[in-house]
Formats: sequence, structure tokens, C-alpha cells
Amino acid sequence: MRKSIEIFCKALVFGLLLGQAYAQPGEISNPSNQGKEFDQALITDILVPLVNDQLVSGFHLSIFKSREKVLELNVGYADEANKIEPSSDVLYSIASMSKPIVSLATLVLVDRGKLSLEDPVKKFIPAFNDLLVLEDGDYDNSAEALDRDMTIHDLLTHTSGLTYSEDITGREEIAQLYAKLDIFAIDGLFQSKLGDLDAHIAALAELPLVAQPGTQFVYSVSTDVLGKILEEVEGESLDKVLQRLIFDPLGMSDTTFRVPENETKRLSQLYSPRVATYPIPGVYKRYQEYPNLPEGQKNFGQSDRTYLSGGAGLMSSARDYGRFLDFLAHGNANAVESLLGSATLDLMFTNQLPQALGSSGLVYNFGPSADNAAFTYGLGIRLVDGGNPAKREDHDYYFWAGAANTGFWIDPKHGLSGVLMIQHLPTQYDRIAELVEASRIIFSN
Repeated sequence: MRKSIEIFCKALVFGLLLGQAYAQPGEISNPSNQGKEFDQALITDILVPLVNDQLVSGFHLSIFKSREKVLELNVGYADEANKIEPSSDVLYSIASMSKPIVSLATLVLVDRGKLSLEDPVKKFIPAFNDLLVLEDGDYDNSAEALDRDMTIHDLLTHTSGLTYSEDITGREEIAQLYAKLDIFAIDGLFQSKLGDLDAHIAALAELPLVAQPGTQFVYSVSTDVLGKILEEVEGESLDKVLQRLIFDPLGMSDTTFRVPENETKRLSQLYSPRVATYPIPGVYKRYQEYPNLPEGQKNFGQSDRTYLSGGAGLMSSARDYGRFLDFLAHGNANAVESLLGSATLDLMFTNQLPQALGSSGLVYNFGPSADNAAFTYGLGIRLVDGGNPAKREDHDYYFWAGAANTGFWIDPKHGLSGVLMIQHLPTQYDRIAELVEASRIIFSN
């Protein structure tokens, strides 16, 4: 499935999942607005056809306003074979929605003085001491020395010069070598041929960068490298670091790299496009169970023979991820303990890309649809038309997404957010911009 996995979507969720109202498949519930009328077709017309036309097996959508859930929609199945219906507590692979979590954990350590944004990566990973740059990741170019060291800031902003395997978003010749060596490969999250996190980092350090640090946004394994640095700073494995710094304080009891066997009854099935010849026009099932699943697995998060991927490895529920996004939007008010200061948290809502990239820095990896956007520490920024990334008033909403069609948005201007959970790899059904606009029409008053 090389060159097919589109990590970038455009947006979806935030908010606190306070209500526990459950909507049966095909039904909408609005737990904090009981008795109030709203035009549910504005939402259902966007998403329900995906199920009716048999493009996906099902989905969960939650929308929040002012820290309260105002809509929950569950349609179809999270696991068709086992009749598991979507809900806010079903477990999904969130893939690159892991990145904002690891980014926040990094800022927590920065706030506590254990890390500096300007720390060189080689301080924590000595193997990064001798990096070279192959311009554009092209073997025809001569290797160059670094103009400056790669830093924590560079990792947080994907301006490190690292890339991704070509089976994800990598487009350089070096990305082909990532794929050949199975460096941070998607299917390695089922069973890693290369080994654990240390093995992936060691292989990565042997390869040249594709750009000088700090010059270009190249979506990459940077957050996986951050995960290794968190381990080095805290002296324990990444799962334990995230549990202590993020999951326990925010009450995220479902979020994990490994789904306990007794919780697989809540685990969604991973699907992919079904390749088939359809004899006549009509509605045919266009999805199938993901073909590369090892025996006994129906999704990621079921094997110990893999690596702890800070960039793509977490499993979570919509309820848990809502708690995380509630913290991003509202700070320490709902945390068990103060995680970090408001000034440090504000960095996640400030454009962090070089000014020279303007509003088109993300286009390199994600194409024309990513124009008029910018990037913070783990979050994308959708700008108003013609907006300036440096001006907060020009930030329309914040977002990111996962490869298996999960995504979130935070819309501070309207006090809204939402989370969408689908399990279809690769992402093919981007409906985020439409959901943002529909939620504004329904719930902004």
C-alpha cells in the first residue's frame, strides 16, 4: 500500500466528553441540549452516506461546546463481524493523533526544566552526532555537513530533516530506503521486523537527512525520536512516561500502546479498501478487513513484538481523547494536577514554522489541500482565507488526524470541537472541513 497512506486530514475534535448518553446506530443524541431543536441533517448528510454507500463499516462522532457534549452520533459497526457498535468507549487506532500527546508530554518536561527547546538531539541520542544531509533526499546530490544541530524544537515541528517511509508520506529517494529497512513502517506496528524502538533509532541514525534542520516542514518520524528522548530524560519506557505525565493526570484510562486482552471486546476492526470488479452500477461493499493483519490480530495494539511509536502507536477512545483535547483548550482547570504553565501550553497554539514557509509549508507532503495552513507543536492550523500564520486572529481552527481516518478539531472562536473515529486505512474520506462548518451553523448560537 506504498504511497497510499494519507496521514494528513484537515480536522476534527476537542472538548470534554462529560456526558455518557449513548446513541444507537443511526441515531443522534444531543445530551446537553435535550428538548432543543437542531437541523441534524446538516451532520448526517455529511457522514451517514459513507455507511449507506458501504464505503466504511461505521463511525463515531462527538461534538462539544463549552466543555459539554452537545452531539453524539454512532452509525454502523466498529467491528462488523463481532457486531461491536461504535461508541465513545470503543478503542481505535489513533495513529498520528499520538503526535500531539507526545508533543504535550515534551512541553511538560520543558516547563519543568528537564528539557530545553533548543537542546540538540545528540545530547540525548549520541548516534545523531554525525548526521549528514542529502539535499532533497536525492542520491544524486552530494552529502553535506549540518549547518547546525537538530534540536527538540525541530522534532516538534517536523523541521528536523528526517522523513517518513515511502509507504506513509515519504516522497524522497531516502524514503525508499526507510521502507526497505522497515524503519518506523506502519505494518511494523503489528509486528516489527527491525525490532524495538532502540533498533529503529539506531537504523535511522545511519541515514542522511533530506533537508537542513529548521528549513523545511517534512512530515516525518520526528515524534518517534522525541519518544526516545522522553525515555532517556525520564529513565523509563515511553508507555510509562506518558502514563505518568499525561494519562493519569487527565484520567485517560483507555489510552495505551497495548490493548489488554480482556479489553479486546471494545477494540475496533481495522479495514481497508476492497479491490474488486463490480459488474453493474450499484452499492457494493467497498471495504474489507485490513489484508496485512497477522493471525489473531484485528487491529494495532495487540502485539508485544513491535516498538513503542510516539508518532503513530497509541490506541484510544473518543472519550479519552476528548479529555486530552479539553486540557489543550482549557488548561489546568480540569486536571488532577497542574501539568504545565499557560505560557508553555500556549506554544501549541502559536505557529512554530519558519516565517519563510508562509502558509504553504505543509503542501510539500500533503498537496494543494494543505495550502493556507500552518503548524504548531503537534497541531495543524487552518487559516482564514489569506491569513497570516503569525497572527492568532487569522487562525481559523486547529486540527490533526490519523492514518486510519480518525481526526479532531479545536475551534476556539466558536467554543466548539469534535472527534471522529473511523477505522479505514488509508484515509480516504476527509469530511472535516464540512463538519466544522456544519457544527458552527448548528451550535454557534
